[in-house]
Amino acid sequence: MELAQKWFSTLFPSVCIVCRQTINTAAINTSVEICQQCYAALPANDPCCCRCALPLAENMDGRVLCGRCIRRPPDFDYVHSLFRYEQAVIGLIHQLKFSQKITFSRTLGEMLLSRMQLEMQTPEEGPDCLLPVPLYTARLRQRGFNQSIEIARVMAKKLQIPIIYDAVVRRRSTGTQTGLNAKQRQKNIRGAFEVVKEIKGRHVLIIDDVMTTGATVNELSRLLKIQKVKRVGVLCLARAPMKN
Repeated sequence: MELAQKWFSTLFPSVCIVCRQTINTAAINTSVEICQQCYAALPANDPCCCRCALPLAENMDGRVLCGRCIRRPPDFDYVHSLFRYEQAVIGLIHQLKFSQKITFSRTLGEMLLSRMQLEMQTPEEGPDCLLPVPLYTARLRQRGFNQSIEIARVMAKKLQIPIIYDAVVRRRSTGTQTGLNAKQRQKNIRGAFEVVKEIKGRHVLIIDDVMTTGATVNELSRLLKIQKVKRVGVLCLARAPMKN
């Protein structure tokens, strides 16, 4: 099987999702369809707050909490973010969500999985289920898919853990949160989700594409903690800098 996959990759090389140049994934033993040069050029989210992954100044060192987490600790226990929401990362996420580039979810899911495994000291520290951020019904119908679910599928298959598909639903549309500050986003998202089935996981990992203020994932985390979930983490592709 491995030999057949290498043969197929040689005949039909993959294309980097950033620069569109051909790459031989078999030669570098990876299924991530992004060349090494493009990956290295993407803006890594480092340094960042050790609780909410908010991008911090370049001269910060070590595990540091941002001022917002010090003043009011969030309901989630941790956030891991691959990139900062800028440059080519914005284009990748927009193509996934709005240009039907659903195949990007495989590469993005693989990269998120690698990041999560890097953060875990032991396999026992990992989540026992994944919760993609739910979309409102009308938004899902319009887009045709939930990008967070597509990314979660890749991870769940490798980790052999379930995805929470229908235990949490989005009861109302919150509209676009673009242009709203942190307090406005928090007020806008309050009560938007509802737990409709028992959640049995003890360590739930929320999957999202972009985390801006954290209002959405914090509201989900609040509901999960009410359901007696012991640990709630967030894994996202990109973290946006905080705006006033």
